[in-house]
Amino acid sequence: MKWLRAGAFLAVAMLVLAGCGSRMQTEESSPDKGAGNISAPASPERAQEEYLFLTDGSFADRVQKLIRTAEIALDVENIDDALAETRRAAMMAGGHASELNISGADGARFAWLTLRVPAAKLDQVLAEIEVVGKRTSLRMSDQDVTLQYVDLEARIRNAERQEARLLAILDSAKTVEDILRVEQELSRVRGQLEAMTAEFRYLRDQVDLSTISVSLKETPTASPTITASGLRGVWQRGMAGLINSVNALLTGLGNALVSLFAAFPYLLLLAGVGIPVAMAARKIWAKKLRKPEAPDS
Repeated sequence: MKWLRAGAFLAVAMLVLAGCGSRMQTEESSPDKGAGNISAPASPERAQEEYLFLTDGSFADRVQKLIRTAEIALDVENIDDALAETRRAAMMAGGHASELNISGADGARFAWLTLRVPAAKLDQVLAEIEVVGKRTSLRMSDQDVTLQYVDLEARIRNAERQEARLLAILDSAKTVEDILRVEQELSRVRGQLEAMTAEFRYLRDQVDLSTISVSLKETPTASPTITASGLRGVWQRGMAGLINSVNALLTGLGNALVSLFAAFPYLLLLAGVGIPVAMAARKIWAKKLRKPEAPDS
């Protein structure tokens, strides 16, 4: 009986697939009509042919997909102003900042900023960033992912067709065994479809938005140094010396207080032991002083 039910199920599946094929005759007149199983990815050549048929144009001119990245390093006078200008350039182009790191002290800080901008405006944004400071290095790269992009699109379309066919077979299934068998296959196809869709979305995001890694180095300015001459210069140098002396005095007092606090437990211990010993010695010495001397014979 199991063999009979299996044979009947296969016969029904073939009839349904034939019906689906007649309804999709116009769609499957393209080179995709032979794809029914997505267990193995379509070859790059087949994917290229499919995309050429759908776009009806030149593959090199209309389908090429590039992941564009750039790395730029700048010397700037003020990190905060440079970051504001860099972010503004990205936002005006329709992009955004995705990561920011700042380190160092005032006057000698470093910043690393990651920008995502539309690929078509990458050169424009780089030109605007360069005027923020003095460029010290620039590196650009283009990665061609055309075949991977087109192959994923073809595999996703094939998976969607297989999902639709399995749903049609599921509607015509009569026994529980047949339903479970179709649902198992449908679950497998949907799992592959979700994985490929997520991969395609990530790839499309990398193609649509270029990544710019910006490195900023803050160059110390001349404002903190004393450059005046004559009497004015003497006054400024004298005030600077006075301030340095006061700072050194306060630093020494602070260090002395820290040392005193650190030694306080040991001082308490010495006082707890030394004071009783000193008092006992004093009493003994006082008794000796009060002891009368023996008369001479």
